[in-house]
Amino acid sequence: MDWVFSKWKPGRLQRWEFLLPPGSARETQTELESAISSPYLPRTNFPKANVFPEKFILEKANFRQALEILTRFPWVRDFRINLGKFYMSEDFSFSGLQESLRQASLLPNGWQIRFHPQSRGRAVASREELQILWEEAYGKIPIDSTIGNFTELNALCVGEDLILSLSLAGEPLFKHGGFAPLSKSAPIREDMARFLLSELKKILPDPDAVLVPFAGSGTFVWESAFHIFGLGFPHYDRSYVFEDLGEFPIATWEFLKRKISETAINKTVILWWNEKEADAASYLRERGSRFQEFLEKQRSGLQPPTLASSEKDFFSLSPREIWISLGKPAKIWMPLNPPYGLRIRQENVFDPYRQLAEILKEWRKLPAEIAGFLLCPDEASWSSFVRISGMETKTVHVTHGGIDLRVIYF
Repeated sequence: MDWVFSKWKPGRLQRWEFLLPPGSARETQTELESAISSPYLPRTNFPKANVFPEKFILEKANFRQALEILTRFPWVRDFRINLGKFYMSEDFSFSGLQESLRQASLLPNGWQIRFHPQSRGRAVASREELQILWEEAYGKIPIDSTIGNFTELNALCVGEDLILSLSLAGEPLFKHGGFAPLSKSAPIREDMARFLLSELKKILPDPDAVLVPFAGSGTFVWESAFHIFGLGFPHYDRSYVFEDLGEFPIATWEFLKRKISETAINKTVILWWNEKEADAASYLRERGSRFQEFLEKQRSGLQPPTLASSEKDFFSLSPREIWISLGKPAKIWMPLNPPYGLRIRQENVFDPYRQLAEILKEWRKLPAEIAGFLLCPDEASWSSFVRISGMETKTVHVTHGGIDLRVIYF
């Protein structure tokens, strides 16, 4: 097959894809409409957007406009450029595709492709068949390969057509760089955490303290700090494919970096975490030290956060004693995500959601504003919490690890 792609031109109006965490589309659509109608950058044309359950499409937008949208939605899971739709003839082959992408300056030197096949409906080729066709052209890439940087080429077969899109992110966007993951941990992804926290900010902006019980690997701790201090994709210590594209608008990227930083809270914020598992607590302490260094490097003009912690059982702690020890903060965020070990307890033995509802009643007695959310794995846990606590601002349905979650805000 003769693969031909248009030469990369950053000023050309193109079609861009932004992947979203499952369950975030409705709230994203409202903010997307606002971002398009009130852009940070000078308006040269009017982009259009279509929102789907797990992504949105930005059309008739140039590279700078796409970068602005990326920076304004820090929970985006991937950022792609649409390459087009191709007919899968009997002699179809991927041979020459990578070379054509490089000739068109869409795949910069130093970047390699990790192929991601998909098939939908009555497609002429299955995922396995697409993978075979790719390997016939380019061979297998070792899963643990560390040679060079990789970015994803998504190939979706629908009927007799193949829709191609190339990720301009490189590593998945939920990887914010610089931190090794906690082994034997399956934390909620950073993009999902950032989305949930963005909704929390609408309920209670500018918190004085963030309290994270059951902290695990600390995703809600770090993402809360990113959100509070106005940090996003331009700040992270990592590489992106789009930075290596020709005529990358460095000045625009720096402007967007400063613009989103204007949302930062310039006061000392307390980040308190609770984790009784020794390995996780040790990881949190080590990462907390490095995290402080990262924040100081990125936002030297702001007050650094105060880190505090407890390694006791959260259910045994006194809300008043914690509050007093932290200096009696007036506005508190409290994201709650009970660990798997608690979630699988039998209700007639120990119901963590009922217990959390009882504890939050005690927190509510304090002279402070408290807002947060609780991730519930099923209707029973959701109902138990609502019935006992009497609290519910709203409920958002999301998916994590293939499991539908009900996120109740209070």
